[in-house]
Amino acid sequence: MSSFQFRQFIIHQDDAPLKVTTDACLFGAIVKCKQATTVLDIGTGTGLLALMLAQRNSDAEITGIEIDNHTAELAKKNFEGSKFSNRLKLINADATKWSHESREHFNLIVCNPPFFSSSMKNSDKRKSVARHNDSLSHFQLSSIISKHLDPEGYAWIMLPPDEMKEFIKVIDERKLFADHKIYVSSSEKKKPHLVIASFSREQKSLQETKIFIHDSYENYSKEFSELLFPFYLHL
Repeated sequence: MSSFQFRQFIIHQDDAPLKVTTDACLFGAIVKCKQATTVLDIGTGTGLLALMLAQRNSDAEITGIEIDNHTAELAKKNFEGSKFSNRLKLINADATKWSHESREHFNLIVCNPPFFSSSMKNSDKRKSVARHNDSLSHFQLSSIISKHLDPEGYAWIMLPPDEMKEFIKVIDERKLFADHKIYVSSSEKKKPHLVIASFSREQKSLQETKIFIHDSYENYSKEFSELLFPFYLHL
């Protein structure tokens, strides 16, 4: 699919290494963003998360960083074509290199990072960069968050369960602590395939919740439908 039409914006994604996914849309709908005035989206891809957060928070200034040149051009096109364009900024750069030079701080940092550490790599180099964390390791991501997150800010990350365990070990060393973990399953019968977690500098009691994308009839669950109704055209 070369484009994905949402209620208030469109994602052009022709030849993008990663297309719009249900999981990414759920992530964008779950992140708590109402209090944020400055947002950093690390690895913005085609700009999906940035645009969802721009729709949800009319006050936020949002910066998306994307390493892949073609995907960054798509994100720029999607940003400029939206009614939120005056609040969206695209940086085409390696996030780690950008971080070395930047002193900016953000209330909210979000990242739907490359999922895989050691699995078989795709022969398509662009897809491999998007899916494997060689170009953005847990250590590098935690370093970027630690440097650029405001003292009272929050970071939201989505990873598979095993990768999230490893990421938490690394980010703990930066004195950033998980305060909410949401386990995502395709249905009640399936094990979680993703964990969405929020992190802050204040160590709090950990909240753990679950969300199921589908109900027992393989329709979207009530909770999923309520979260995505503001975005999906047909829901």
